[in-house]
Amino acid sequence: MRTYLVAGRSTSAALSALLIATLLIYCPSAAAACDSRSVWNGEASACEKEIVWTYDPQARTLNKAGRTVGSLDTANGPRYDYEMGLRCGIDGAMCPASAFTCPLEGGQRGLMYNAWAYLLDGNGVRVPGARPLQGTVCEYPGRSVPVAVVEAAAHEEIRKRIQAPTVTSAPPGVSLVNLLTIYSTVPQPEPVIQITAPVPGEVRAVPEYAWDFGDGLTGLGPGLAYQPGDLPSTVPGKYLGATYLTGGVKQVRLTVTWRVQFRLDGLIDVPLAPIVFTGTEAKVVATARAALVNH
Repeated sequence: MRTYLVAGRSTSAALSALLIATLLIYCPSAAAACDSRSVWNGEASACEKEIVWTYDPQARTLNKAGRTVGSLDTANGPRYDYEMGLRCGIDGAMCPASAFTCPLEGGQRGLMYNAWAYLLDGNGVRVPGARPLQGTVCEYPGRSVPVAVVEAAAHEEIRKRIQAPTVTSAPPGVSLVNLLTIYSTVPQPEPVIQITAPVPGEVRAVPEYAWDFGDGLTGLGPGLAYQPGDLPSTVPGKYLGATYLTGGVKQVRLTVTWRVQFRLDGLIDVPLAPIVFTGTEAKVVATARAALVNH
């Protein structure tokens, strides 16, 4: 569907100059992709007019293209070229119905204009001699949503599904120097959430675990809780922890960083700000002393 503006004989010179900027919305030929996903008064449109969201990484906005829908388009019927009128056209015959609103489309109600509809052949060319029909065209404006707005909605949904981490250590209570102190936390599921507002898409969050055991010792990953019966020295690499060389109170900190991503239209990945949680434990490490034992 090609839509453009025409001026009547009574249009002023200034308005005529403005009309040089012609609005073209082109619907491809029958060989191109046309389907029935767009609706007009309960009937499917013959051409592909799906509203498309795009991501502008420079402006950090999600943008939806505007949409124009002709009233005579049907799923399997003929296709038309529409000439949209302005306030009043020739002899008042093309006075637009801009005072009337169109059906809701994605929460928006477009403006309706009267238009002449010209029949197209299979190649998208007007059929010679075919008389134009009177119809209407609905114009829906585009939208621009800051990523920050989507980010706030995504974070709200994610926080409903995750929680601050807890730190578990073994041995519990006091540990000893030169003995592996095992640390772990319960890993949480990675949420995958479908949202519809403010922009439809999929939100994912993936956790990263970083440990600071104190004394300059660090580790990565959630760790594994100690399993009774294990001798850690015989299963190297199974457990995450620290072997302290000095006694004292060790300030252990676990930082869980949830990497958040928004997938737009199932195709475009938009990175969002991470969500960060911390868990801590003040671990007491004692120095073991040898003692003589009488038998």
